[in-house]
Amino acid sequence: MQKDLVEQKIKDLFKARADFFDLLDSVVPKKEGTDIFDFDKQKDVDLKDVYAKFYAYDYSIRKLLIDVYRAYEID
Repeated sequence: MQKDLVEQKIKDLFKARADFFDLLDSVVPKKEGTDIFDFDKQKDVDLKDVYAKFYAYDYSIRKLLIDVYRAYEID
């Protein structure tokens, strides 16, 4: 049961990460010929959306860390 829970948390983590980067890809242009974000060219962005996606990603990490700490007996 614990393994299934941890597996789901890992899947949630990677989904939240993908969602965060999908949002960045949709609102921040890339430097020409690269995959590097060109934040200098980005003008209008809804920071609430960016924060919400980042928070979901961060929350997924924190949820998984509980199990990592427990597995390795870290205080």
